Amino acid sequence: MNIIQRFESLASNNPKILGIGLGTDIHQNDKILTISSKFAKSKNTTIFLFGDENAQNLFSKKMNSLLLKEKIQLIKSDTPSKTIVEYLKENKINAIIRGALSSSKFLQQVKTQFKIDQIKRLALLETHEGYQFFYGPVGIDECYDFDSKIQFIEAAMHLMSLLKIIPKVSILSGGREDDIGRMEAVDTSIREALAIVDYFKKNVPSLSLTHDHILIENAIKNKANLIIAPEGISGNLIYRTLVHLGGGKAHGAIYMGLNKPIIDTSRVGHSSEIEGALLMASAFLP
Repeated sequence: MNIIQRFESLASNNPKILGIGLGTDIHQNDKILTISSKFAKSKNTTIFLFGDENAQNLFSKKMNSLLLKEKIQLIKSDTPSKTIVEYLKENKINAIIRGALSSSKFLQQVKTQFKIDQIKRLALLETHEGYQFFYGPVGIDECYDFDSKIQFIEAAMHLMSLLKIIPKVSILSGGREDDIGRMEAVDTSIREALAIVDYFKKNVPSLSLTHDHILIENAIKNKANLIIAPEGISGNLIYRTLVHLGGGKAHGAIYMGLNKPIIDTSRVGHSSEIEGALLMASAFLP
C-alpha cells in the first residue's frame, strides 16, 4: 500500500464540506472546478469555491450546468484568502485546500487567524517511477535553523504515526562531508545536518535516520519516506524540479500542528495535486 492508498483507506464517505480557493487563471480555475465536481460526486462531499468576482467570472459556461448537478457552491469575496480561513474557524467548512489562492496572502491569514508564528508544510511527492514520500520544507521561509528543523521533523513523525507509517528519514545538506572547508554556508549546512542526526539518535534511538548529504538520489534509492531538504529555498527548488521538469507528481502539502485540516497546493498545480489535496483533507476528517 503506497501513501496515497493509505489516505484513500482513511477517507470516509461521511458528509463533509471542503473549501478550495480560486485564482485568476481560467484554465486553473476550470481544472479546480472539474476535479472538485468529480470528487464531490464520489465522496459525499460539498465543496465551496472561494474567489473574488474577477476570478469567478473567468469560469467557463460549464459552471452553470455543474451548479445544477453537483454539490458545488461559489463564495464570492473581495478577500477570499481571509474569508476561506474564517469559514474554517467558524466551522462553516471542515477543511481547506489553498488551490489557486496567493501563497503570501493565504499564509498570512493562516498565521493571523490561528495565532501562530511559523508555518510547517509537509508535502507528499512522487517520483517519475512512482515512488511516494513525504518531503519538506517546501516554503521559502521555512526551516532556517536547528530548532525549527527539529520541530518540523517531530511534527512530521507525529503525523506519520497517525497514518500508521513508520518513518524512515533522510536528512539532506549542502555537500558531502569531505566538502567541509570549501565554503562557510556549506560547512554550516553539513554540520547542522550532523547535529540533527545526533539529536535523534540520542532522543529517538529506534528511528531509522540517515544523513545523505547532497545525494538526494541515495535517499530515494534507500526508500526513505521522509526527506528533509537543507532549507526552504532549496526545498522549494527540489519540489519544482521534480514536479515541473522531472516528470514527478505532487499530491498536496499538509499544514502540520493545526487543529483543523489545511492542505496546500501550488497555484499552477497539476490535476494530481488537486486530487491529492482533496483526498488528504477528507482523510483527516471523521
